[in-house]
Amino acid sequence: MNEAQSRFVRAKNGKGITPRRRLSELGNKSGKTHIGLAEDIAHALGARIWLDEDDPDYKIDIQVPNRGLIGCETLSHSVPEKIWPVLKSLIPKTCVYKAKKNPQGVVQHITFFTDHNGRKCGSEFFIRSYDQQPDDFEGIDVHWAHWDEPPPKAILQAAERGKVVTNAPSWFTMTPLKEAY
Repeated sequence: MNEAQSRFVRAKNGKGITPRRRLSELGNKSGKTHIGLAEDIAHALGARIWLDEDDPDYKIDIQVPNRGLIGCETLSHSVPEKIWPVLKSLIPKTCVYKAKKNPQGVVQHITFFTDHNGRKCGSEFFIRSYDQQPDDFEGIDVHWAHWDEPPPKAILQAAERGKVVTNAPSWFTMTPLKEAY
């Protein structure tokens, strides 16, 4: 991790707890998407496996299996050009998983059958884009959400309504160019 990524992963509130909402707001090519997707995998597995097991930030207080949401700008470009290649490179080789594609061949759902130690997992990610309707973000009860670039306000509000039951944490990895809400 670079210094900005480390601050993002190790962020704590006044009580020493990781905040429910975190933001990595940096310039282009600074590793925002990379650390956001690493956090997605870590939450799916329940651990930041790139850290030492005795590191206080190694274990994540989340039930496994769980469901996560990754929001990105477009399905046709963001996922095949950025999101999926980075995810695929970060998923441990020891994990057994399945990536489900839509009819256009774009990955939209990932299920982990085993974790990095070969234990049964069952966590899953749903990938949605900002060119979809806000309703597409409401039907999934998620345990975490990652926003790669700021979502349109209506989409963010729809997804936040879906998190009421789980009080899910979320993180934003973005260059602050759009969506000044």
